Amino acid sequence: HDFQELIIGHLVHDDHYERRTARTDYDPVRAMDVGLLFDFLERTQADELSKLHAIYDGGWRETVLAKICNAIADRGLVNVIWNGVQFDSGIELSMVYPRPSAGFDRKAADLYNQNVLSVMDEVYHKEDERIDLVIFLNGLAIFTIELKCESSATGWDYRDAIRQYKFERDFKTRLLAPKIGALAHFAMDLNEVWVCPELKGGDSKFLPFNMGVREPGAAHETRAGNPVRRDGIATAYMWEEVLTKDTVFSLVYDFVYYARDRKTSKKKDEKPIFPRFQQLRAVTRIADDIRRNKTMRDYLVEHSAGSGKTNTICWLAHKLAG
Repeated sequence: HDFQELIIGHLVHDDHYERRTARTDYDPVRAMDVGLLFDFLERTQADELSKLHAIYDGGWRETVLAKICNAIADRGLVNVIWNGVQFDSGIELSMVYPRPSAGFDRKAADLYNQNVLSVMDEVYHKEDERIDLVIFLNGLAIFTIELKCESSATGWDYRDAIRQYKFERDFKTRLLAPKIGALAHFAMDLNEVWVCPELKGGDSKFLPFNMGVREPGAAHETRAGNPVRRDGIATAYMWEEVLTKDTVFSLVYDFVYYARDRKTSKKKDEKPIFPRFQQLRAVTRIADDIRRNKTMRDYLVEHSAGSGKTNTICWLAHKLAG
């Protein structure tokens, strides 16, 4: 509980999240905070909602929700975030406004600032199953987090969180279902973070989402895990860096995607891809440096075998193109 409150407190006070109450605000059938979603739509697209109200009359709200849910079921959550929802009448609703690439686009910047990140704790995605933390973007659930605290009475760590995700959570619920549910699921304790973009019961594959440890005298990280922090918790980078608004939007728009099987190229064989921390860090560091120094410098990215060189190259090219 203290671990949860520490994270929530930072998100609310430092990253301007809204804290919402799962018991009253969470809709498990839709995996949404419906109230927050409509608050966003009414603030940013009042004219479009007014037209939909006129078209659908008394049942307009349920009809709009059904259209959004059906679009997510058909195209996937990330596609709906990117492209919005189209209605038969030609009206379109944007679920999220992306961060503008050009600083001089004042209107786009104002719309970006209307996006709301929120957090809920103790979220029951079904009657007898609870997730410790869920992160929402404009009311749409995007990340789940299962926390463990080695210093607690149970002594459980991130491996127990992974076990729970694999064997004690129903991945067929709306929140945990691949493509239509949250974009990534984090197993986190005081020392390590592991992530899975696609829950499949016992076949779920979790990968480390750790910073790596730099040995004394080394030029870069050479050992797995996270460095010990004398000023706090080793996994604090999750709420201090990863869950900030800018990084969340970078993950959603620059990193998350669905890869098709090279042999079949069929949509049904698509696999969600989520970066590991070193990939996110490498792309972000180079992009930030290029913002300052333009194309005056050269870079070397060191990757160990099997750690995702191809994806890092592609993500960096995509980031720079933007």
